[in-house]
Amino acid sequence: MRKGAILAVVISFVLMTIGLVAFQVSKVSAQGGSTYVGMDKCKGCHAKEMKDFEARKFSKAWSVLVMRGKSKDPECLKCHVTGFGQPTGFVSEETTPHLKYKQCEACHGPGSAHASNPGDVAVKENMKKYVRDNDVCIACHFCMKTHKEADF
Repeated sequence: MRKGAILAVVISFVLMTIGLVAFQVSKVSAQGGSTYVGMDKCKGCHAKEMKDFEARKFSKAWSVLVMRGKSKDPECLKCHVTGFGQPTGFVSEETTPHLKYKQCEACHGPGSAHASNPGDVAVKENMKKYVRDNDVCIACHFCMKTHKEADF
């Protein structure tokens, strides 16, 4: 392979990596630098939403991973926990147990700004906008095809 072609591949890789990092940082920036706090912070004010959450299948997402021995599989974690691969998101059961399961912030983005100032209308709007801007539904529901093929 020519040196020029190798250089082009390396430059392309570096630019893609920079783009992915910028994309991840922009997700946090869209939330005003918020961090993930976990659903225990949401429960006090959002009892109705918590009842709805508990009735849904994704509220059991972590239990399914544990049952199948997949609690450390990155391909599974991206849809079965909150904020995996994101700054301040789920890392492991040991270090971030408060982010197990698919919780509020998995769809609405990091919630520390809302939790610390629940009356801030702009922050609430950003959390609603986060769902649309980041295609959070598609991110996991696209993977449902994999579940069907694997007979999950």
